[in-house]
Amino acid sequence: MKRSTKGYPRGIDRPRGATYRARVVWEGRQVSIGHFHTLGDAKAALAIARSEVARQTFVPPKERRRLAAAVVEQEVRQSLTVRQWSETWLAGLKAAERSPGTITSYRSTLNVHILPVLGDRRLVDVTTSDIDELLADVREAKGPWANVARTVRAMFSAAAAPRVQAGGLTESPVVVSVPKPKRIRKLAPDEIPTAEQAAALRKAMPPELAIAIDLAAWCAMRLGEVLGLQRRDLENLDDPKRAMLHVRRQWHTKSNPPAYGDPKRGSARSISIPPRVAARLAEHMKEHAGSGPEGPVLPSPRDATRPISEQAFNTAWNAARKATGVRFMFHDLRHLGLSLYAQQGATLAEIMARGGHTNVDAAMIYQMSSADRDRELAARLDAVEEGA
Repeated sequence: MKRSTKGYPRGIDRPRGATYRARVVWEGRQVSIGHFHTLGDAKAALAIARSEVARQTFVPPKERRRLAAAVVEQEVRQSLTVRQWSETWLAGLKAAERSPGTITSYRSTLNVHILPVLGDRRLVDVTTSDIDELLADVREAKGPWANVARTVRAMFSAAAAPRVQAGGLTESPVVVSVPKPKRIRKLAPDEIPTAEQAAALRKAMPPELAIAIDLAAWCAMRLGEVLGLQRRDLENLDDPKRAMLHVRRQWHTKSNPPAYGDPKRGSARSISIPPRVAARLAEHMKEHAGSGPEGPVLPSPRDATRPISEQAFNTAWNAARKATGVRFMFHDLRHLGLSLYAQQGATLAEIMARGGHTNVDAAMIYQMSSADRDRELAARLDAVEEGA
């Protein structure tokens, strides 16, 4: 249907019969400046638009709306608080399959030390001075300064990343030098637990927990992995020469509440069980383990469907240490099994696979321990020759 402009000034028509449309010529094309209920309003708007075109200040209504929306969006982005961004950041770490223990540690540090101070501040308003003051207060209170420093640095760096720029942040306010995590400690030969000490500890532990010593010492398992072990993770216990266990999960005591989770990144693995340990483990499963495929190998005395708590386990462990006079930590039992494993001729790759290591330096410790033992034995040979 042909639209009539009869009787209306140039630039104004009434295509729908109810409102008046005004259009102005801008950059060689007609641009609508809106619909109006009265002819007088349409004329006034058209006069203003033509004046702006003449002064080269005209902005089409569609472009004005886009610019206004951009301003609103920018205001919303810049209103993002540290607390809001921390939740987004932690969710991103979870989606990236970062260790649940790492995420829990970050969250705890945020809740205790960072959010009470900076949580309600806009990201773009946090300054380097604010960060320095926060860290100074933590240090003065003898708090976990390094953990807080690493957390704020990681969080603000992620916010200021070029493809993110959360809250309009383009540069991280964290400029402090963050200490590197402690290097893995190499135990001296006389610090590595002995097979005799492991046996003494096993006897000193309560019967329902004694197998944990074997799993740590001879299967190179971490405590979280031991607590996370279930019936379905064990194979061929009735045939000790073929017995295997699978590290598929760990018990995260730092979660709230504690829960099963994936093992440490790169630590899922299958482990051949030494025959003697397999026999003891089979006996343990008959006497003490939870029932069903998901039954814990070390069940809680209060709820057999869940592992014993780390606190309860540590109570028994510390009592066994005191009874046997040893001073090393539970984790150090891994040094025993992996060092002896290396002494049997295991390659670096085999040590890494058995110990669940992704860090070559960590696995090298056990090869170094083997080399230390080799030098010690060679020195004894030299002494024998000297006395001949």
